[in-house]
Amino acid sequence: MFYVRLFVSTMLAAGSGFVPMTPIGAECIPVMLTVEGEDELAESAYGQLKNDIDFSGLLVTADDGYVEVDVSVDRDVDGYRLTARVLSGGEPLMGRDYTGSNFYSICHAFADDLVYDLTGEPGIASSLLAYVNRSDDGYSLMVKSQDPRPPRTIMFDRDVITTPAWSPDGDRIVFTSYRSGNADLWCYDFSSASAVKVLDVPGLNSSPAWSPDGSMVVLTLSKNGNSDIYMLDMRTSAVTRLTTRESIETSPCFSPTGRQLVFTSDRLGHPQLYVMDSSGGTAMRVTRSHRYCDSPAWSPDGDRIAYTARVGGDFHIFVMNADGSDVRQLTFEGTLNEDPVWGPTGRHIAFSSDMGGGRDIYVVELNGLTIRRLTAGGDNYCPTWAPLGFR
Repeated sequence: MFYVRLFVSTMLAAGSGFVPMTPIGAECIPVMLTVEGEDELAESAYGQLKNDIDFSGLLVTADDGYVEVDVSVDRDVDGYRLTARVLSGGEPLMGRDYTGSNFYSICHAFADDLVYDLTGEPGIASSLLAYVNRSDDGYSLMVKSQDPRPPRTIMFDRDVITTPAWSPDGDRIVFTSYRSGNADLWCYDFSSASAVKVLDVPGLNSSPAWSPDGSMVVLTLSKNGNSDIYMLDMRTSAVTRLTTRESIETSPCFSPTGRQLVFTSDRLGHPQLYVMDSSGGTAMRVTRSHRYCDSPAWSPDGDRIAYTARVGGDFHIFVMNADGSDVRQLTFEGTLNEDPVWGPTGRHIAFSSDMGGGRDIYVVELNGLTIRRLTAGGDNYCPTWAPLGFR
């Protein structure tokens, strides 16, 4: 189940020395939601639809909404039926009808359609996240929906799995596995429900990230004794070296245009973030507020970069403009907040955190700055978000 909390960061930020994240400023449309049907079914539908609407960052449920949403739910031969009418000032705006075997899927589908019809922007309620779960038995690559359904294990290994990255077309996830005794790059294919090794040069083959068109993967290799950034052509398996310094370069991420990369380097003695052309060349330092920065993630609109930084002895998530300006602290609780990844609409960030005691995956909505815990149990880390439309 989700657990909803609010970031109450203003007072805490005063002691940290960093400016807290502020809402991204969207004006949410108030929606008055009513759900009718069998008591237990209607209650579940109301709860899920309210969660999806309130977490969209664009709509919000209210007792006196500008928009009235009347929903009825019942069971039928296909499993479930959801019928919705949307009105404004008593005038009909839209009508929707959904049937399917999965109750939560049709709730998400309507919530996303409602967001799109009222704002022109896509919703993320139907989207999925993958992540790594570590247990006493081994490591699992998991896929989780944004509702109470349990996660699905797509593969399990007794050896380490880490740094998964979902492809832009949704068909594949690349990740690092130690199955063969080396940190090799593997690719899980959803169509075949199997994984194959795609790169196994000696040393590290880690921290992969896809190009926006899905043809390339940028990653860290240490085949020459030092960690550098390389480009892997997924069609030809050709590998091109992009950095040639003696320092450690790692954690690359493409810009949305594919023309630039942001990555971590300790070329000045401590890890900082740098931006360079995706073909290589001179890199520009973009972080100066912390002595330790890592795990950069470029937002879908290209304007911002999220990353992990060390504050005292703790690790927290920060967001800055792509040029390094306007640094904002996003997390204030817990001691280990890592692995930030943007949602496909740029209105949400998923990350791993120990703020609840164990290490779990959380998602924060950037307009209301509300946060949800997505996982519970075991050690969960390295989230990666599926593209919109993947089921």
